[in-house]
Amino acid sequence: MYKPIDSYRYTEYKYTGSGSRQIAMSGGLKWYGGFTIGYTSAPYKPGNATFNLGGKYETLMFVLGHENFGRGAGGTGIDTDPRIVTVYADGRKIMDEVVYPYSVPKRIRLNIKGVNELKFALVKGNGQIGFGEATLWTAGQTPVETGNIISKKPATIELMKDLQPYFQNNKMVSVSPKGKSNNITINGKNYSYGLSVNMERAIVGSNPGWTYFNLRGQYSKLSFVVGPLNSSRSRNGKGWITVKADDKIIYELEMTYEDIAKVVTLDIPGCNMLSFQSEQIEGSMNAGIANIMAYPEGVSPKVEAGTASTVDSRLKSLPDVCKLISNIPPYTSLAQTEKQIYDGSSDYITFSMGGVRYSEGMVFYKKASVLNNETKSYAVFDLGNEFDYVSFTAGYIGKSGAMNSDMLRVYADDELVLEEQLIATYPNRDFIVPLKKCRKLRFETSGSSTLNVAAYGIADAVLYRGEPVKNDLFVHPKPECPYTVDLIDLGAPYIHYVSPMKQSNEGIFYDGSTQKKYFDLNGKRINKGFMLQTSVHFSLDYGPLSGTDGAAAGAIGGMAVGGVFVAGGVAVGGAVVGSTLIGAAALLMLAAGGEALENSCAAFNTYGEYNSVTFTVACYKPYIRPDDYKETLLIAADHKVKAKLALYETMEPQTITVPIDSCQQLMFWLANTDNWSGQYIFYDIKLSKEKAALNISKDARLSDVVVTSPLWTEKVIKTEWQRPKSSGQREVDKFLSGVSNSYNQVKDMIKKGKPQYNIYTYYLETEAGQVCKAVNLKPVRGENFSSIVMEHKYCQRQLETLSKIKSDLVELPMMQASASLALPGLGFGAFSYGKIVKEGGKVFKECNDLVNEMYEEKLAETRFLESILNGAIDIDGKQSTEKTILCPLFKDEVPPTYELQLVKNFVMK
Repeated sequence: MYKPIDSYRYTEYKYTGSGSRQIAMSGGLKWYGGFTIGYTSAPYKPGNATFNLGGKYETLMFVLGHENFGRGAGGTGIDTDPRIVTVYADGRKIMDEVVYPYSVPKRIRLNIKGVNELKFALVKGNGQIGFGEATLWTAGQTPVETGNIISKKPATIELMKDLQPYFQNNKMVSVSPKGKSNNITINGKNYSYGLSVNMERAIVGSNPGWTYFNLRGQYSKLSFVVGPLNSSRSRNGKGWITVKADDKIIYELEMTYEDIAKVVTLDIPGCNMLSFQSEQIEGSMNAGIANIMAYPEGVSPKVEAGTASTVDSRLKSLPDVCKLISNIPPYTSLAQTEKQIYDGSSDYITFSMGGVRYSEGMVFYKKASVLNNETKSYAVFDLGNEFDYVSFTAGYIGKSGAMNSDMLRVYADDELVLEEQLIATYPNRDFIVPLKKCRKLRFETSGSSTLNVAAYGIADAVLYRGEPVKNDLFVHPKPECPYTVDLIDLGAPYIHYVSPMKQSNEGIFYDGSTQKKYFDLNGKRINKGFMLQTSVHFSLDYGPLSGTDGAAAGAIGGMAVGGVFVAGGVAVGGAVVGSTLIGAAALLMLAAGGEALENSCAAFNTYGEYNSVTFTVACYKPYIRPDDYKETLLIAADHKVKAKLALYETMEPQTITVPIDSCQQLMFWLANTDNWSGQYIFYDIKLSKEKAALNISKDARLSDVVVTSPLWTEKVIKTEWQRPKSSGQREVDKFLSGVSNSYNQVKDMIKKGKPQYNIYTYYLETEAGQVCKAVNLKPVRGENFSSIVMEHKYCQRQLETLSKIKSDLVELPMMQASASLALPGLGFGAFSYGKIVKEGGKVFKECNDLVNEMYEEKLAETRFLESILNGAIDIDGKQSTEKTILCPLFKDEVPPTYELQLVKNFVMK
């Protein structure tokens, strides 16, 4: 081998037999003989080597590549910058190549006929450049390739098993049974060989990853499985997977954690350098590439492109009716709980919904943050197209500390198959959902952009091949349910909201297990019972994270307590307007979950065994003590209001019996009607299987309001009218002017005459046992009641206006007759104005009918208000006011019920 006549950073590799030192170049191969040139870094100076050949040779052959300096085959590297390498023959450039650290070695053949001086130079870049198997050939010799010659027909190989990568960075980790990472799981299926791809969140850049293989041009097709790695770390990200053949893109895939794995088949004829590359798009994403098979020409892949080959064969062996989670864990999930997935491994590892403990299921909970406004929670399963239905139970996680509503969605292969609102106060609900032999099953909740977020759960999920059938895969024992029992002996409330004491049960619930803890009610110790108290707080649920300005809080809070009841067939002062029981709206609106008005509630599981409940309620600690201050208590069975009571801070303890009709959920709901309330305790709560009628003591009765609207029908003038141009004929113009004036007046009255209030009627009982009523007028838009006196005066003024319009209309028929007689005087204009006069008569008739109708309705409204005002009375210490009139019932008027509130307990507005 020639010695260089001039060199810098030159290293010679001599071939001395089998023990010779070898050049290890990128591409995973080693070469006997040759040399390398390098560089110095401080200061930077590239290497070179110059040889004097004396014009003896015709051909030079060598292998050009980047030395794997210190890394060896399969090593990792992050340096990917290019190096520029040249060869000069007697000062003439005969080779100019770009060499990357990851490039596969390239065989070079140069014509050096008659060349004396041959120079090899690293022009730019770092690294060690290798010139392996450098061989000189004289004229007449036949040059042949030397070193690493392919001598046998290639066979199908599995990359990572039969061929290791020669260059990769730490964002793609080799997976093999003996490696640092010995397996990966994609969509629930395990693989022993492949690549684990880590596309973590990058503050700057896209966090790229790469792995390179040297296929040496021996293969024509490539197949592999690619998909998201199983994740239970609540990640939510997206990334790209790219495949290149000789640095040209042949495949790209955008991927999320929810994607189903794919089998990819690609053409790679003559490919030398195969690379898998990755980059992060958003969030953090972990993917897997497995079963990477390379096939020589003439051999077809054993798998077809698609998804079938990524299905876990174990799924086919599962029973036709089987548990979901313990058999098929989700391959990805996103939530914000310490433990989201419960796999049924132990009956001591559980979560609670609706007073029932579940050992197998999922908890969904996620809230917005300053950096991430994504609030969805989800879990995704790979069912392998095996099942037709799934059944499950959904419910509220009672100890989550917030009571927002949420939305549950179930998708089968991205098709929405169930959308159901989740409401914290609902009992647990069972669902059966068709799957249509889907591959991917996704459960999702929307979450809430608030700082207080409710958690919901999915439990007892069962899969079915064919139609769903009854099964005993999940059995939840219930306590012994004797004929009568104390409610608290069945179990503590699974929802118990008492703000600001919601963080601890101390002082709001006692189960009777010890005499050391008790409520002290005027010297009487009560060690078995619970407390409710309403409150007002600054809500954090209305602000930047929720996209509101806070104005909605008061409105929603008002809705929560503003419901009413309409007695069928009763119309007081006009037509009935539809509405609902007060509190039914409260149970739906859930003001405790972050609205401006906070209710207080407690829910118990009664296991469907009991038909009535009897309890005593007392004011434990007053907050304020006005004589007319009250709170509204609702008793609901399976979310249906069964009783409505008034609680006063000055009242004596009241004992109540309520029918509950074999309900599963018994709810005590203290509706916030005005600011903070006192503390109310509930004790001696007895359940019975015997049916019993509603029994509310007089002091606790609360009359439902009946809402009606004044008599009024919608009106419109069907015939359009515009004031015509003057005809010049006095009688004609007089009539047309009169029509125009009446038309405008009637149109204005239609707009102004409609009453803008509803009538609120409360039926009450006097101390003498008689029935009377209290009447309010509440604007259609607004919260404060109107003055009945002022509304009556306004009605009178409108009656006077209608009377004046009626008088004007009386004169129009005579004016029309005069106009008709005067038409001939218009000459040729008589025909056109005759049509206008006739149209004016039509408008007159329509206006006349509408005025008469409005007059009768406004007269009825006025007389109704007069009857209320004239009947005003003072009774049982209550005095009528401008806004609230106490008066006797009208003739033949019947209250919707005789369980009426006492006048002395009614709050006058």
